[in-house]
Amino acid sequence: MASPRTLASLFIAILLIPNAFGQADKPSISDFAFLTGVWKGTGFGGVSEEMWMPPADGRMFGIFKQSADSELIFTEFIEISEVDGKFVLRLKHFNPDFSGWEEKDDHVTFSLVSVSGNKAVFGGLSYELITPDQLRVELKLRQSDGSLNTEVFSFTRGAL
Repeated sequence: MASPRTLASLFIAILLIPNAFGQADKPSISDFAFLTGVWKGTGFGGVSEEMWMPPADGRMFGIFKQSADSELIFTEFIEISEVDGKFVLRLKHFNPDFSGWEEKDDHVTFSLVSVSGNKAVFGGLSYELITPDQLRVELKLRQSDGSLNTEVFSFTRGAL
């Protein structure tokens, strides 16, 4: 498993992946409601958990937890909202001691490319509801040599 600092560098490198498309149709926050729920699965060679609250007040909020060998690796606080007329997914990473990876006023931003009934594609990050109880997340990571790697998270709907 990569160290939190290595993962931070990879996540930040995602910002360098250009968005190929703009938002053609005007989406609404309710288009992301398919994410609502508790999701448990695998990714980064460990256990991944993600939880999304229902859309409200023009936003959706989620949390993510990554662990391996019964040890917390990192967490994220996530928001989907409209910024300057376009939807974005913004997140902040935290170490197990709750210290942030990004500076106080910084965060990682993924701009929306497209959203449909069961799929949301942001620049470098996509969510797809495969079945009502299976969610697939793909995260494109730029490696130090410039190559691109896709990390796949396979989630199953869980309960609180």
